[in-house]
Amino acid sequence: MQKISLFIIVMLLNYSCGIKKNIVDSDSSTTPKRHFFIDNNFQLDYSDKKNWAFRSDLDDFNDILPKNYNIKDDTMFNVSVFYIHPTTLYNSTSWNADTSYFQENQSINLCLENQLSVFAGITKLYAPHYREMHIYSYTDTVNGYKAFDFAYQDVLSAFQYFIEMSEHDQFIIASHSQGTNHAKRLILEYIANDSDLLNRLILSYLIGMDIAKNELPIPLCDSPDDLNCFMTWRSFNDLYYPNNWKFGENFHSTNPINFSVDTRWSAKHDHLGVLFPNQRIGLKKSVSAMNKLGLVWVRLPNNIFINKYKSNSYHQADFNLFWTNIRKNLQSRLSLSKL
Repeated sequence: MQKISLFIIVMLLNYSCGIKKNIVDSDSSTTPKRHFFIDNNFQLDYSDKKNWAFRSDLDDFNDILPKNYNIKDDTMFNVSVFYIHPTTLYNSTSWNADTSYFQENQSINLCLENQLSVFAGITKLYAPHYREMHIYSYTDTVNGYKAFDFAYQDVLSAFQYFIEMSEHDQFIIASHSQGTNHAKRLILEYIANDSDLLNRLILSYLIGMDIAKNELPIPLCDSPDDLNCFMTWRSFNDLYYPNNWKFGENFHSTNPINFSVDTRWSAKHDHLGVLFPNQRIGLKKSVSAMNKLGLVWVRLPNNIFINKYKSNSYHQADFNLFWTNIRKNLQSRLSLSKL
C-alpha cells in the first residue's frame, strides 16, 4: 500500500488537471499561427448550460468529490464559488480555444476533480467554460495579450451571469494559473468598481500566479479566520528559486497548510492529506510548507522513490498537496462568520 501511495504522489507531481510542469515551456505543444486571429468572434451565451463546465443547479457535486472523503460532518453555506480553471490548451494552432473544445473535455474535468472539488458540498459551484488562451501566449506576449483579452471577455460575461444567478449571495473567487490572471483583472477592473460586489466578495483563492503587494484593492488574509481578503501561493521544492517566475519581498504568499503569512515551516502533523489523481486522499501528516519571498517552499516525504522523480515546481499540484487543509480551513472561516 505504501509503494502504491508513493507511485501516485509521483504521478501527482508530474500531472494533475492537465497542467504541464512549466507553464511557459511549450516545447511539447503545437504553436499557434503566427498572427492572432479569431475565426468566430461572438459573445458566449451563459444562459446556455453547454457553456458551463459545472453549475450547482445542473450538476451533482458528489461526482467531483474524492472517493474516500466523508462529507457527513460538512456544512453547506449560502455562499457561491466562481471558479476559473487554468490553461488546458496546448495542442492547437489557434490562439484561443473554440467552443467545440468544451465538449467532453477530460482536462477540464480533471480541473474540476482536483481543484473545484475542494469547495464541493460546502458552497454552490459555478465553473464557466471560456475560450482560454493557448499556453504559448505566455511566450509570444504580443499575440498572447490579444488572446488573453479575448479569453477574459468570456470570463467577464460568465461572471456577470453568475452574479445574476447568485442574486445577493456572498461569493468566493477561486482560480489557478491562467485563471488567476483573469481573476486579478476581474477584481481590479470590474468588482473594485462596484461597492456591493466588493462587499459580497468574502474570499479569493488566487493560486498559481504572482501577486505583488498593493496590486489588488483587497488585503491579503493574514490569519486562518480572516474574511474579505485573498490567499495566494505558488508551490516549489524546498530551496528552489525559479528563474522564470517573479518573486521577492514585494510579492505575497500564503502558507496553505496553516494559512499564516509568516516565514516559518508548518508542522507536518498539521498537514491533513493530499488529493491524488486517482481521486483519493492519503499521506496525511507528510508535507510541510513555508513562505519564502512570495513563493511557497514544500517539503515532501524523504523517500528514495519520491526523490528520484521529485520536481522543482509543484505548480500542477497547488491544490492537491493541500486539498484537505484548504477545505477544512474554509469550513472554519465560514462557520466563524455565521454566514
